Amino acid sequence: MSQFKEKVMLKLFPHVGNNAKLADKLANEVEEMFKNEYVPFVNEVEEFNQIMGKDWQNRTTPTIDPKDAQFVIDFISEELDELREAVEEEDIVGVLDALLDITYVGLGNGAMVFGLKDRIWEGYQEVQASNLSKTCATYEEAMKTCVVRAKEHGDCYTKQVGDRWVVYRQSDNKVMKSINYFKPNLKKFFRPSEI
Repeated sequence: MSQFKEKVMLKLFPHVGNNAKLADKLANEVEEMFKNEYVPFVNEVEEFNQIMGKDWQNRTTPTIDPKDAQFVIDFISEELDELREAVEEEDIVGVLDALLDITYVGLGNGAMVFGLKDRIWEGYQEVQASNLSKTCATYEEAMKTCVVRAKEHGDCYTKQVGDRWVVYRQSDNKVMKSINYFKPNLKKFFRPSEI
């Protein structure tokens, strides 16, 4: 179950009389809605582009147009410079502004310009699952990971964090990937003709 769905279910429980089956059904519907119809930041940029007369940038099929790609790259680069500047000046409001602009441009404009809106939510969930797979679900998995990673990287130890176990390299506390780690498979969100 995705973290998103889990959070939706927890919010629904008090409203459905703690009926787990109903909460699960409604959470599935909400997750499905977010997957295909509404992606925060992306829908808002789509609306902004329409208002600004740039709806030609609201592509619905995967596309790499060099001119529009450079627009997104340059815009992200500009906002990244603003983030660096805000950090150097210890301007926390500037940091928030830069992070939001990076999100708006990168996720919003990027998804629309490259025609990836309908793949962002599922792709994000795949990346999240991959990132979580760096941690271990059980103590036993963590101990096996310690043994394998110790042979590769030196002595390791594990620590429970919430309901997960994290394995660290002893020499520098670097997180070691679980033996069950998997890379995100983003190709599965494309038809062969689109790649």
